[in-house]
Amino acid sequence: MGEAAGIQLGVIGALFLSVASSVSIVICNKALMSKLGFPFATTLTSWHLMVTFVTLHLAQRLNFFEKKSVDKKTVMLFGMLNGISVGLLNLSLGFNSVGFYQVPRPACLTQL
Repeated sequence: MGEAAGIQLGVIGALFLSVASSVSIVICNKALMSKLGFPFATTLTSWHLMVTFVTLHLAQRLNFFEKKSVDKKTVMLFGMLNGISVGLLNLSLGFNSVGFYQVPRPACLTQL
C-alpha cells in the first residue's frame, strides 16, 4: 500500500507541475504578445518546444525515466495532432484573455 501511495503522489505531483508550467507559459506568452508587442507566436512556440526537448533529453540522460520504443506511425500521428493543438491554442490565446483561455483546460485534465 505504501508503494502505491508513493506512485499516486508522484502522478499527482507531475500533473500539478504540468498544469503550473502550462499556465505560467500562457501568462508569459500573453504578456509578451499583448504588453510588449512581441508578434511572433510561432517563435515562442518553437522556443517552448526546444526547451521541452532539451529538458526531457537531460532527464533521460540523468535516468529519471527510461526510453521506450514506439512505432513511427504512432509518433507521426501524435506529432501532427500535437502541432495542430499548439497552433489552435496559440490562435485561441491571440483572440481571448488568459482567464477565458484557461477555462477549458481543467475539463481536459479529467480525460486523463
